[in-house]
Amino acid sequence: MLSRCVSADQLGLGLLLFSSLAFGQHVSPIELSLDDLASVQISSVSKYVQPTREAPAAVEVISRAEISRYGWRTLSEALNSLPGLYNTNDRAYDYLGGRGFAVPGDYNTRYLLLIDGSRVNDYVYGQASIGRDFSLDMALIERIEFVPGPGSAIYGGNAIFGVINVITRRGNDISPLAVSSLASSDGWREGRIAGSQRYESGAVVTLSYSAANRAGSDTRYDDPGNQLLIAGGQPSPDGIARDLDHERVRRLLGRYEYGGLTISGRYAERNVQPSSALYGTLFNDPALQLKDGIAGLTGRYQRRISDDSRFELRLDYSRVTYKGTYPYESGAGVRYLNEDRTVGTSWQGDFRYFYSGLEAHQWLFGVEGQTLNARQRNDNLNGLANPAINIVSNAERLGFYVQDEWRFAPDWRLSLGVRHDRPSEAEAMTSPRVGLVWLPNPATSLKLLYGQAYRLPVPYERDYANGMDYLSNTSLKPEEISTLEAVWEQRFGYAHSLRLAVFDYILKRLISLQQLPGNLFQYQNGEQVKAHGVETSWHTKWPSGARIDASLAYTRTADVHGDALNNAPRWLGKLRGMLPVWRNNWWLALESCASTRTDYVWNGQQLRQPAGGLVNLTLTGERVWAGLDIQLRIRNLFDRRFAYPASDEVASPSVPGFGRVGELGFSYAF
Repeated sequence: MLSRCVSADQLGLGLLLFSSLAFGQHVSPIELSLDDLASVQISSVSKYVQPTREAPAAVEVISRAEISRYGWRTLSEALNSLPGLYNTNDRAYDYLGGRGFAVPGDYNTRYLLLIDGSRVNDYVYGQASIGRDFSLDMALIERIEFVPGPGSAIYGGNAIFGVINVITRRGNDISPLAVSSLASSDGWREGRIAGSQRYESGAVVTLSYSAANRAGSDTRYDDPGNQLLIAGGQPSPDGIARDLDHERVRRLLGRYEYGGLTISGRYAERNVQPSSALYGTLFNDPALQLKDGIAGLTGRYQRRISDDSRFELRLDYSRVTYKGTYPYESGAGVRYLNEDRTVGTSWQGDFRYFYSGLEAHQWLFGVEGQTLNARQRNDNLNGLANPAINIVSNAERLGFYVQDEWRFAPDWRLSLGVRHDRPSEAEAMTSPRVGLVWLPNPATSLKLLYGQAYRLPVPYERDYANGMDYLSNTSLKPEEISTLEAVWEQRFGYAHSLRLAVFDYILKRLISLQQLPGNLFQYQNGEQVKAHGVETSWHTKWPSGARIDASLAYTRTADVHGDALNNAPRWLGKLRGMLPVWRNNWWLALESCASTRTDYVWNGQQLRQPAGGLVNLTLTGERVWAGLDIQLRIRNLFDRRFAYPASDEVASPSVPGFGRVGELGFSYAF
């Protein structure tokens, strides 16, 4: 089921290997105080910088060093390393699950994705792009902050199960010129060039361009019901999709920084020919092509008015495009092409004012506005003359939010926040958040958290109808969630830390794609979903830089009838570790995870993915000669066969994963 999983005996083997290697270095505890270890600064929880132990959330941080040494090529890979998160893939997109919730084929609409604090979920699909369609190169990321739980109290819609904030590297931290390349045994070829220029005025300009291409390959799919239909309307004789999964990715970033002003522009495009016969298309037909594009421009200005007040102003413009070409067979045996063309644009403005002039209080006031437009077209390119579809959706949204962090005692923090949103396409929504934090000593943090969040139906769910098998539903209502969570964070000595989180949530009016009689599809509101669970993680770091991160998560989800939710593993365990192996500049990193079996429903059939999974191993040489870095990575080290649960829009009940893949990469910084 998972892209990086391992059976229980292999998980134990990896733990033994990394524990023995790390402890075998005979090093003393890290020579840092507990205050130093606990002072990691994050900004995603409250929209201002604060230490993780004081933040009203169980926030997780992924550093640039981890991204580099584990060799993660996508945001999805990095997020999959965190407690309780898991991903799936249908050879076109990556989908994120967490806390027992992952509907196959969902577009990550219940996670709010930010880049440097700016919303990047698109308006048409509500999609948080975390795979190869993510608009930034991973080498540009300074850190990733993940805040689990509801975040609508300051961010508005989409922040149902968490906020993902990707913090990019500043121009002063980027080399004047750097080049890199990578080749993998599964056909990927990647290249990147980036650099920054510093001026005497203090201004910094950064540019980055990357390109990646993947050659096609042959992939075998299960076809228990002879549903993999090829041209002519006949079932595939062998279930093999030949020379497909071609992919092409281009990314461009430009940024100007001067004082409190930052202007960033980004452009990305991706073309893919998935082998999975998505959306009921003909199997093994190269005409199936998906093209995603995004262009974004962000302006940000920060200014300190006095010692206890400052403000921040943001203005964002984004334009997303999608073009899907689909080969179909008519009832008369005629092959024809159908095409989706989508354009979504948005203007977003956010004004934030911070005030700390009242004793023991830290105030945040903000107002955010959005102007949104979506155009969805569908046409037949040849063959049948179905009527063309041209759907235009517009919306305006205005939100006000306020938050106070009250230090009512030396060891206590009370965070109170509320946001009121007035969307033009739905009734007004109010989202509160309460966080009580107790810091009894420098090593301990106890948190009690309550929050509510919502997600509006997007134009694709509400308005899209292609005249064939997809029906619109203008009566869709927003989803709402309420969550109660308790968190214990404890440090032991100077090198070890433990986090334990217990949560309970209720999700109302779940929006999901339903298959109706006559092979029709429509998004509908469902009944409420309840879940409770426990997430625990352990972190150990030695002075050499070696570290071990382990986690175990249990979640029980159920609908109003008591039935378990689709694609919701009960147990999820993870282990990853890295250590220097030679001269302190060669690093070995291993990652693995294990999960229990996963039940899911595909086209009305109750199916099951067995427990099992994968291990990845990475060897990285840093500055092995001047500015040269070298990396060798092996994904699916034991070459295990695995598959992902498929959505109803895939003709096969599961989507095959990749076998063992070797990657070799080089980079040089001048």
